[in-house]
Amino acid sequence: MTFIEAVNRMLRLSTLMQWDDDDIVSFSNTQHAGNISLCRQAVQHVLNDLVADEFLWDEDATDNITTVASTRTYSLPSDFVQFQTDRPWLYRLTGVAGTDAENFISEYPGGEENLQRAVYQYTSQTGTPQWYYFTADQTIGFYPIPDSAEVYRLDYEKNVMVTAESDTLPFDSDQKGYAFVDMATRIFTFLFTRQPLDGIENDVIYKRAKGALLSLNKKKDPVKRYGYRYG
Repeated sequence: MTFIEAVNRMLRLSTLMQWDDDDIVSFSNTQHAGNISLCRQAVQHVLNDLVADEFLWDEDATDNITTVASTRTYSLPSDFVQFQTDRPWLYRLTGVAGTDAENFISEYPGGEENLQRAVYQYTSQTGTPQWYYFTADQTIGFYPIPDSAEVYRLDYEKNVMVTAESDTLPFDSDQKGYAFVDMATRIFTFLFTRQPLDGIENDVIYKRAKGALLSLNKKKDPVKRYGYRYG
């Protein structure tokens, strides 16, 4: 289920859209602009709730960084949280050949702060990268600076939040997606009627929907996708 599919379902469950109305195809829809905004807030709220309860965890992902000669720093994926805990390195896929050990690029011990103390000209020395480091502006840097085009694989953990219309909700079945939407719709109702969210965890309808989601998760618990096993 995509983000926009969830919002469409929420608008119908709350009767603000009739079941024979056309689906919205964009969050920029003007007819339902205010309600779409509240639906999006509700979805984000429930995702945060489930992450806080350790029902949802960051997911594994892979991306590549392609270096350019004489370019020191590169952007990380927009959903990057951290390296996978068992793979805190970059792996050279192309470019300079070598042994596996030589192709693994680890973080410089102590990060950029230690690197700039140890190598005064680290921002200008070029060669085959031996280390990476994180910069203050949330990019990743190489030392030495690459002197050729190379491709590095990045194994990381991505957050489960959704922002774009086509983003997929982090559930592996429609049933779980529907239970999630029921939770989000209840949050939307509170926001729409200007009720405080302080007591939402004690709301019978919200608790029932959350209980349904937890119950569905008992049947299948993919590794590193969901948190604790319930039962």
